[in-house]
Amino acid sequence: MWLKIIWVVAIVINIASVTWFLIGATANFQRSLDLIATVTLIFIWIPSIALTVLSILLLKKGWIPSSSKSYVGFILGVIILLFLSVFLFKGVNTQGWLTERITSDSLKLTSDKKYEYRIDLINVFQKNNHARLYVKNVSTGKEMNIAVNIQTNKMVSIGIEHGRTNDWVLMERTDVSGRYNLYTTRDLRVPSEKFEIDVETGTSRRLE
Repeated sequence: MWLKIIWVVAIVINIASVTWFLIGATANFQRSLDLIATVTLIFIWIPSIALTVLSILLLKKGWIPSSSKSYVGFILGVIILLFLSVFLFKGVNTQGWLTERITSDSLKLTSDKKYEYRIDLINVFQKNNHARLYVKNVSTGKEMNIAVNIQTNKMVSIGIEHGRTNDWVLMERTDVSGRYNLYTTRDLRVPSEKFEIDVETGTSRRLE
């Protein structure tokens, strides 16, 4: 009886791990598998499924180890199930679904020296991607995030060069106090866009 209990527990843990890995590797089905996840899928995830299915079939048939060799095989099978489960649980990256995956350009200062700003790309290259502008008032230290409707869904790559300032957007002052124009640059690799940023209300709107 205790053998079946151990076996069932190992199967349940393995089913949970393969489900967790599939959801995590695809960011809850918001992105495709990367190279590492694909390799894990082939060499760990699929064998886990196969071993779990085999175990369930044997349980349904009422099989239990009846000799020393079958007993050793049973113990090894349970150990392998648990080992694969641990590997799958540890291989999940929660960024992009449980937590945001943020990619940012360099922090810059507006020409009037009033605000620091940068653009944050959230979950870039996923279906749930979006962008927001981080703004900090230099004199008061007040920070805010302003949603900006940049066409992040059209991005296929992004330009990041370490050791230099990355300017994905540029924010310029206007004649109206508290309002700035935000331009996307070539480095962002999206169609050129222009937005009006109102730092007093924390809003943005696209300009034609």
